[in-house]
Amino acid sequence: MINTDITSPDANSYASEEDLASFAAIRGIELPDKITPLLIKAMDYLEGLDWVGSKADPRQALAWPRVNVVLDEHDFPPDEVPRQVITAQCMLAVEAIDGDLLSSVREAAVKTERVEGAVTMTYAVADGEVFTPSYPAVMALLGDLAGGRGYAINAFAERA
Repeated sequence: MINTDITSPDANSYASEEDLASFAAIRGIELPDKITPLLIKAMDYLEGLDWVGSKADPRQALAWPRVNVVLDEHDFPPDEVPRQVITAQCMLAVEAIDGDLLSSVREAAVKTERVEGAVTMTYAVADGEVFTPSYPAVMALLGDLAGGRGYAINAFAERA
């Protein structure tokens, strides 16, 4: 059962079944009969993200609501969930129709074939291996609200 009451200790979703049905309907996406597992899978993915700010209450069940969040240069209310987060959960729920969002494979394997003196070909996914999906549209929607899993370092080099 989906519980979207963020003040409840049993909250387990930001998006309701109605939110997902509406999201899918206006996009012409056909949903399966059971949509609760899709929302829960999407929620599992979202809960693994590195969110800005801090939980509004350290005992709350989910990552949101949060304090110290600035959205579009305005302080976001510490008792609400941003619409972007709810939409992101619906987007991920649709992705979950085709399978698990949290694969145990962490990176795509690289396979290289080289024919000496001719051509070298590299494949991101080798035969029989799986590709770990990423969701750039979800991350773009969330923008500065969430970071990914892990970290990145940007560096610039200039020739003197």
